[in-house]
Amino acid sequence: MRPDNDELPIIRAWYEFLIWLLPKIHKFPRDQRFLLGNRIEDRILEIMELLIRARYSRERLDLLTQANTELDVLLYLLRAAHDLKALPPKAYGDAASKLLEIGTQLGGWKRSSEGKGPR
Repeated sequence: MRPDNDELPIIRAWYEFLIWLLPKIHKFPRDQRFLLGNRIEDRILEIMELLIRARYSRERLDLLTQANTELDVLLYLLRAAHDLKALPPKAYGDAASKLLEIGTQLGGWKRSSEGKGPR
């Protein structure tokens, strides 16, 4: 499935982040891959699902709030992976920067969705 011109920038950015981060998780040391790696992967996919569902839902604000919470949890999981030396400093810095950028987009989408139905 190719992205179409109707794809939301935040969903495109999240997809690119997902594609960038997954190979890094697969390089975690074995003991961290199963604990932190699986949780990080689950969060990444959960956020993608929430963003896509929000795009088509009347309960968009609730879904975006959930995505925002999951994004915050993900940031802490990545921080733990960095502190445990499973995620190199450069990758952690890049991930934190990308999450901040996407978080800003998410905040804007939430503000513009308050009191509105589906777009």
